[in-house]
Amino acid sequence: MNLKLWRYLIPVSLLLVASAPSYTQENYTRVELGVQYSTARLTDSNLNPINSSGFGGRMDYNFNRRFALESQVDFFPQHTAPLFGVQGGQTLQAVFGVRAKVVQTRHYSVFGLIRPGVFHFTDVLYFPNAPGVTYGVRPETHFVLNLGGGVEYYVTPRWVLRADIEGDPYRVPNLKLSSNNKSPVVVGKIDDTTRFSIGVAYRPGALISNEKETSISGKWDFGLLSSVMFIQREGPADGVRTEPGFGGYASYHLFSYFYADTDVLYFPRGTNTSGPHDGGEIFQGLFGIKGGIRRNHMGIFGKARPGFHSYSQALTGVSTSGQYSYARSTNLVLDLGGIVEIYPSERSTLRFEAGDTHIYFNTRNVNFGGIQASVGGGKLQHTIQFIAGYGWRF
Repeated sequence: MNLKLWRYLIPVSLLLVASAPSYTQENYTRVELGVQYSTARLTDSNLNPINSSGFGGRMDYNFNRRFALESQVDFFPQHTAPLFGVQGGQTLQAVFGVRAKVVQTRHYSVFGLIRPGVFHFTDVLYFPNAPGVTYGVRPETHFVLNLGGGVEYYVTPRWVLRADIEGDPYRVPNLKLSSNNKSPVVVGKIDDTTRFSIGVAYRPGALISNEKETSISGKWDFGLLSSVMFIQREGPADGVRTEPGFGGYASYHLFSYFYADTDVLYFPRGTNTSGPHDGGEIFQGLFGIKGGIRRNHMGIFGKARPGFHSYSQALTGVSTSGQYSYARSTNLVLDLGGIVEIYPSERSTLRFEAGDTHIYFNTRNVNFGGIQASVGGGKLQHTIQFIAGYGWRF
């Protein structure tokens, strides 16, 4: 199994290993300050992956023993190869989001991370609108979704050692060949990196005793969802787009810390053009497992859900007269990420999800003027997806 999948499955597996929390750490502080060494997997001049080293700091604000807001900033001084619209020069990453401890004992904890933010590169290639100039370099900032988890070891109640690993899907926008709005574009993508950090932190301020935890009742959850998905469409006139959608979810408590969980969503926007695998509207179904805990009006979960994307208008043929034909195309996806639930009342649920929905296009046959051609699915495609909803527990 390759590193790109392990960097998600390791944190998700850690979230599911919810051993009984005996001898839990007795206290915490509101603020936690840390420094870390980090690596980010970028690309060299031969288009091979390289690990770029960096350093930075982080700050957490702990609402309780398990849940915190966390910010982290890392600087990578190595000059990476300039690539059109994607990367180049030195790199800065800044993320801000949620850290949630699922397993906690006196000496260690296992946590998950959902942290949106930015990747900033100092020297990215672009096409300037200037006579006789073929290309130039400029700073570029990309939206990134930092997803993963790790472990903390408590040397003392105030000193913490920490290691974490995350996936970093980030949005590379479509790149115009000139400043003219009607000019053609270089199609963007959802690029992806792996991020690893190891560091130490100190907890200043007063030590606060852990509150008593209570479980949340309910076997079944049902609710309504809205979603935003950043996705690269296959049609040559579309590229990277933001797709809004809506649907519903259901969840069933299987046993202990495991839940069967499903989302069904519909993305109604059509596309300007179609490819052999992708075109038109998207119908998404995700069916799998979420694992974590529900305590004191809040639930914290990792998710691993296989499913499908069904596209309403994929290209199936082009006649000799230039007429296009289309049909539905259904492809395998795998949704990996995290879920945070808030329980404002005994039976209601506010649900928030963030994830990277991996798309595996299958091989399709396309008729070009009477000649059948087999079109492969190509490389794994990434998306960045946010989902919010409201539901009821029974």
